[in-house]
Amino acid sequence: MKKLFYFSKASLKYIEIKHFKLKLFSFLVASSILFAASIVVFYYFFGIGSNPNLTISSLKNENKELKSEIKRMTKSYQEIVADVEKITALNSELRISANLQPISDEERLLGVGGSADYLSTNLNIRDVEVKNLLNSVEEMMKAVEFEKNQTLEIAAKISMNAELYRCIPAIKPTIGNYSIDGFGMRTHPILGIRKFHHGIDINCDKGTLVRSPGNGKVAVIERRSGFGLVIEIDHGFGYRTIYAHLSQAMVKEGESIKRGQTIAKSGSSGLSSGPHLHYEVHHDGISLDPTDFFFDDLTFFDLDTSTTSLTEK
Repeated sequence: MKKLFYFSKASLKYIEIKHFKLKLFSFLVASSILFAASIVVFYYFFGIGSNPNLTISSLKNENKELKSEIKRMTKSYQEIVADVEKITALNSELRISANLQPISDEERLLGVGGSADYLSTNLNIRDVEVKNLLNSVEEMMKAVEFEKNQTLEIAAKISMNAELYRCIPAIKPTIGNYSIDGFGMRTHPILGIRKFHHGIDINCDKGTLVRSPGNGKVAVIERRSGFGLVIEIDHGFGYRTIYAHLSQAMVKEGESIKRGQTIAKSGSSGLSSGPHLHYEVHHDGISLDPTDFFFDDLTFFDLDTSTTSLTEK
């Protein structure tokens, strides 16, 4: 390629242009890049720049729709709040029915407590309405979880109560009338001394069937001084019953029994003035008056087994 020169006015002579090809290539590349960038920038901003009002209007419409949706969700939330309040009131009534202590306002606050800003903080939400809605939703989630736990506790208690009702010694264990000397202090009919009577005596003929007044397990079968042949039944829940002066045991130690099941026959074993059943009820080691557990002298023989209802004589 021929050499290229340019005329320098400063030196008044022709000067050779060195590396002409490299400089020309660099110029063309730089021009192409600049031209391409200009086209990209132009098309990027052309739509927005030509009609900025269109974009602003779209954003406003979207914001309006979002606010409308928030109002709808807020209304739904308020309906859920009303439902949860009904559940709370129902749980309070059920706690009383299940013999559970009522939940105080302080306990309820502790159960539903905690930060109400968790969702909005972690999602970095700044809009006040959205933030308030999320906080309300989180509080409601905690309230629902609290009431759910209360319902589970009530259900467990009711289930336990059902088992308690099957086990509690709630019927008269045999047929017969009470002796004159009932529960409490009395003069012993044979020894003639004042002594505390921890149960009651039910007068009946020898061989009268004795039935368990509740579900349980036979804990003891033995002969005791003064009491003769004795059976003890552990009913659970702190309840224990004792049957004395028996003539025959019809169960074995460790055997599980049901209410109304025959466990023995009455007699006059031990220190006894005649055939009868000595019957005691204990709860947590304390002797109680057995007649407090009877329903107008209701016995197993008054149970309508076809309908499992209780009827009086």
